[in-house]
Amino acid sequence: MSDGPFKNTRLGSRWKRFAAATYNDAVDDTDRYALASDALTHEILTAENQSLLSDLQAYTKGPQLDLDSLSSIEGIFGDHSKTAFGDRIQREMAFRMGDHTTLSDAFEQALEASVDDQINRARSRIQEECIRARECGELRQQEFDDTVNRATAAFDGLSKSNIYDAVRAGDKNAFKKYVSKKTGLDEGPNL
Repeated sequence: MSDGPFKNTRLGSRWKRFAAATYNDAVDDTDRYALASDALTHEILTAENQSLLSDLQAYTKGPQLDLDSLSSIEGIFGDHSKTAFGDRIQREMAFRMGDHTTLSDAFEQALEASVDDQINRARSRIQEECIRARECGELRQQEFDDTVNRATAAFDGLSKSNIYDAVRAGDKNAFKKYVSKKTGLDEGPNL
C-alpha cells in the first residue's frame, strides 16, 4: 500500500494527517473534525499570535481610560510581529470599532471572523492539494471526488465554538486527546 497522495505536499504535518484522513474512507467524521480542529489551532496559535492575542485580551478586559482606544489597539498590533492572522484580526477590529462596537465585543467578533477566514483558507489549501494530486495522477477522479467531499464535510461539521474557545484560551493542545495516534491492535476505526 502506498503512503497516499499527500505524502509530498507542501502542507504541514497536521494538515497532512487531516488530508490523509480525508483520503482514507475508514476514518470516521469525528476523527476528521478533530484532526482539522487540531491543525487549525496549531496554525493560528503560533508564538507571535499567542502573544498578540493575550495582549489584546488583557487590554480589552482592563479598564479603558483612553479617549482613542483605536490608536491604543493599533499600538498593540505595532508592538508585535506581522502575521497573516494578526493582519486579519487587526482589519476586523478596526472595522468593528469604526461602527462604535464596544471594545470587548469588537475583539470577540474580530476573533471569530478571523478564525472563520482561517478555516476557509485551510479548506482552499486542501482542495488545491487534491487538485494537484489529481493532475499529477496520484488521485483517480473517483478518489478525488470522495476526498474533496469528505474534506468539505469535515470543514462544514467543525465545532467552531470549540475552536474559538481554544484560540481565546491560547490552548493549542485543546484537541490533542482526540487526535492521539492509536497504538493498540484493538484501536482501529470506529464501527
